[in-house]
Amino acid sequence: MHHDSWLANPPYLFTHRDFLVGEDGELRAMKARPRVVYSINGAGYSAGIRVLGDLRGSIGEGEVLVVTGPSGSGKTTLILAVTGALTSLLGGWVEGTVMLDNANPLSLEGFRLVPRLAGVVLQDPEKQLIMPTPLDEVAFTLENLGYSEREAEERAMSMLSRFGLKNKAHMHVEELSGGEKRRLTFASSIVHEPSLLILDEPTSSVDPWGIREIRRFMDQMRSTGSSILIVEHKLKYFLDKADEIIVLQEGGEAARIKGTPGSGEIEALRKIGVDAGRARITSRNVTGGRPVLTARSLAVGYGDKPLLSNVDLEVREGEILAIVGRNGCGKTTLLKTLAGALKPLEGEIMVEGEEMREIKPGKIFYVPQQPDYLFLGRSLRDELLKASRKSGTSISQLSSMIPWYEESINISPYRLSHGQRRWLSIIIAWGYKPRVILLDEPTTGLDYKLFRRLRDLVLKLAAGGTSFIISTHDPRVVGEIADRALLADGGKLREEDRARIVGMLEEEAGVTS
Repeated sequence: MHHDSWLANPPYLFTHRDFLVGEDGELRAMKARPRVVYSINGAGYSAGIRVLGDLRGSIGEGEVLVVTGPSGSGKTTLILAVTGALTSLLGGWVEGTVMLDNANPLSLEGFRLVPRLAGVVLQDPEKQLIMPTPLDEVAFTLENLGYSEREAEERAMSMLSRFGLKNKAHMHVEELSGGEKRRLTFASSIVHEPSLLILDEPTSSVDPWGIREIRRFMDQMRSTGSSILIVEHKLKYFLDKADEIIVLQEGGEAARIKGTPGSGEIEALRKIGVDAGRARITSRNVTGGRPVLTARSLAVGYGDKPLLSNVDLEVREGEILAIVGRNGCGKTTLLKTLAGALKPLEGEIMVEGEEMREIKPGKIFYVPQQPDYLFLGRSLRDELLKASRKSGTSISQLSSMIPWYEESINISPYRLSHGQRRWLSIIIAWGYKPRVILLDEPTTGLDYKLFRRLRDLVLKLAAGGTSFIISTHDPRVVGEIADRALLADGGKLREEDRARIVGMLEEEAGVTS
């Protein structure tokens, strides 16, 4: 087991097929033929502005390289540089050399070969899926590579079957759950059997059961000789799969780790925003406030088919309740029913003793998984002005809850960072002074540093009397935010010990340290 120091320089200067030449001039045999070789002195999106620099290394045949680091450290920029997208599509620049198999993706000729050599899974499935149905999406990849329509359809159906989507081949993509959309991006990215698979934050929006499938899928890809480049701030899910780990900070290499990180390194990674260890279990002293939302014998779903039935739950003032379960188990449907967006199939919902159909609007506020759906303004200030007019809460009160308000006042809400958009959506909800805020997967895509900030915000609002129900499959939410947790399983909802649920979620996802 070998751990380079946190400020170590990359160990290799350049490669030559089966050998690496070290800085000392010695020739060293590689364990596997390199599929990717990169030596990047600098890279960026605008001339003279460096986002990435001084990165050198390689990925051998059948090897896994995990690149980790906090949000904004340059992880996605590295993917764009290695594939040539930064220079050929985005008008950026790369100073250095990159080889993917025998192609140079930094040249126009080599870039044209990248779609055949590599498969890429983006962080946000919504930004990757462009065709109306799963069958169209997977076949589209093959048709662009010259496959006949018949062969493309046959291979696409086979791949959809492999990912459990065959029975949804002709369904509109928008009717798929978040986890199903993620599986579809995998299917369309490997249907052409690429030699390199690139995964950009693959655990984003995926539940632990889906992460387990991703890990199995990685093993299958490696067994065929495919190399894998993973960009991921939830490092703990891939510690046992990585041949090498590179930690980025501010566009440069902060550490290179081979083997399992020690406890000190895990804590150091946590501090910069990398989730490298098991979720923590904390507790709050929540006083037994009065019930603000109660559901009795509730059944939720669509048509006459309930996803969850016989649901009994109660949330008290200032309490935070987590609803945990697989993607597609009915968590979001339950939240939308509690918010009044869907009618319950059976049972009743009471808010402060009043039946749901009689309560005043605004007492329950639903924040969707995609925070952008709440935004209406052209700038952050405009957004808060609109929220202020609608909610009655002054803009000064709203802006005081946003620590980065002044520096971002003229930025479009859609151009804020991922974590900032999540924060803004919760403040908009809070402005309406609801008794309960319903958060649907609020920590998706957040590194550990951003998670801590969102955690502190939710705990602050809860301390002021706002109650929360959070739909999640993130063990960090159950361990560090929730007071109680309910598990959705087999169409039923039951309360479970938080520590037990955290252990179950991480065991399913393969966390080993």
